[in-house]
Formats: sequence, C-alpha cells, structure tokens
Amino acid sequence: MKIDVKKLQSLLDDAVASGLECGCQLAIYYKGELVADLCAGTVAPDKDEPVTTKSLFPVFSVGKPVLAAAIHRLVEKGTLSYSTRIADVWPEFGCNDKENMLLWHVLTHRSAMSADPEHADLEELADWELMCSRLAEMAPAWKPGTKCSYHPHTFAWLLGETASRADGRTLPQIMHDEVIAPLGLENEMFFGISDDGLKRFVPLDGSQTENCADRIAQSSCRALQKACIPSFNGIMSARAIAAFYAALDTGHLLKAETVAHAAITRRAADDPVDPVWCWPRFGLGFVTYGFENDLSGVIGHGGAIGSEGLLDRRNHLALGFTKNRIDPRHPLHPLRDRIAEELGLPIRHW
Repeated sequence: MKIDVKKLQSLLDDAVASGLECGCQLAIYYKGELVADLCAGTVAPDKDEPVTTKSLFPVFSVGKPVLAAAIHRLVEKGTLSYSTRIADVWPEFGCNDKENMLLWHVLTHRSAMSADPEHADLEELADWELMCSRLAEMAPAWKPGTKCSYHPHTFAWLLGETASRADGRTLPQIMHDEVIAPLGLENEMFFGISDDGLKRFVPLDGSQTENCADRIAQSSCRALQKACIPSFNGIMSARAIAAFYAALDTGHLLKAETVAHAAITRRAADDPVDPVWCWPRFGLGFVTYGFENDLSGVIGHGGAIGSEGLLDRRNHLALGFTKNRIDPRHPLHPLRDRIAEELGLPIRHW
C-alpha cells in the first residue's frame, strides 16, 4: 500500500487555507510503523500560534475504545468476563431491573442506560462518585441486552466503576497501567490532563456556528479536564490515537483473538437503527464501520466535533485525526472524507 505523505499534508494545508479547518493533525501507522505525523493551522482563528504534532486536542468519544481496550485487558487477565453481571461486583447497582445486566450489554451500548444521571452543572458531571451513585439508583429504559442506544457519557461510568470494583484499582490507574503506560503515551494521551499537558491544549473553535456553547464549555471546564471520564473527556494528539490502534494491530496491547472477537458486529434484527447507513454498529466497545460485506474490516470511533481514530484491519493501517473547528454539518467532515478517499478507506460519518 502506497501512502503519499506529501498529498496528505497538502489536504490538511488546503483545508486550513480555505477556511474549512482552523487547526488539525493526522497521524498514520502502517504495519506498526509511523509513516505520517502531520499538522496544519493554528490553535485559534485569531492567533498565530501554530498547531504542532505535540498539540493536544479534545477528542470526546474517540476515547471510548481506549477504555474498552482496558476492559478487554482485564478480561484477558480473568478479572472480568464479557458475561460478568455488573451487580456481582457493584452490589448497589443491582436494583430497578438492572440485576441481570451484563458487561457486554454496556460494551455494545445495549444496557438501556444511555441517559445521564441528574446533575446541576458540569462540576457535578465531573464528580465520579456522585454520578456512579445516581446511576446505580436509576432504572433502564427497557430490558438490558436488547435494543441498541448509544451511551454518550454513561459508557465510562458503567464500565469504569465495574472495572474498578472488580480490580481494586481506580479507573485512572487502570487506564494508565493497562493502556497508556504500555504504549508510552503518558505525555500524549490524557483522561485527566496534567498541568504541563494543559500548556499544549488546543481549545475548540466555534467561529463557524452559533450552537456550540455547550461543547466549548464542556471541553474547557477545568473540573472535567482534570477528571477521568473516557467516554467524553479524552485530550490527546493524533499520533497517540494512531499509536493506540497500531498496538491493536500488532498485538502489543491485546491478543489477536481478542481484537477479532471485539470486531464482530453485534446487532439484533429488531434494533431501531438501520444497520445499512447509520453509524451505531458496535462490536465490543468499537464501532464497526468497514467495507461492504465486511463491517469488521474497519474498527474505531469518531468524536463530537470530527476527530477520529480507526484501524483498517485489512491493510494494517492505523489512523488518528484531530481538529478544533466545530462544523455545523457534523458528522459530515469534508477533510476527513478527502483523507479517506486518498487512503482507500470507507467514508465514515460517525
């Protein structure tokens, strides 16, 4: 497979020059080797400070598969199983028709617990113990394990508290020990950013849309930046995202059979989402968004304003992409589509 790095850089540069993007990064690993680590633009439309390959972007749901990988590591170690009843390790959770909810129900967004617990402000949303205690008291919207409904925020609390209860370590420690440290990403991948990391933080650019105050507030809230909520508060570089998926491809993080098992699309015939054109098609913690008749050929996840990470399992290509300009057309992102066309990837509107 030929990867034209100069062409990819020109796609980034052209997107910035045209005003389509403000700042962005693109990183690609091919067969385990970093072959492209690119960037373009500035950290804000009214600043001359350039984005570098070390800049750190808020990536929102791009962090979900990183948490899923930590869960898979615990399954490989025997700490958890995909059929673990959550109430067996988190007793307070076992009420209000949640008694038989299983770990795989959450990994596939089938727990029927997609709604956030009640919270007064972003500071309460960042309070792990408070959110978990309120989540434990809630009832599912329908029978767990049946219909799929995407879990924007609760994915982290449901999986993270279960993992912590079963393992004994806090979720930040689990994320560090099981994923971040083994990949050497301590300075590039954050779920709870350091003071030094904040110096490289790229704020969101809402200059192109009026309906983005909530996203900007969420990404800039110091309490959320310091918290560990991998479903929506990851801050990282494109290189870190690509390195994570490259590790899945090379077996440096999970066994090959674990990745293959996680990549199987899991749906029910009566799911309310059409599997042909809508993006919520899940394996165990990953979106399966692959080639025609081979959804498992590409696994990954997109983020709320257009960042993404993926692994093309057929071609052993791992990709990370970050951006800071909020596009009102989300999930349509022309630059992302142009990159996909250049690399022979399916167009992904996730």
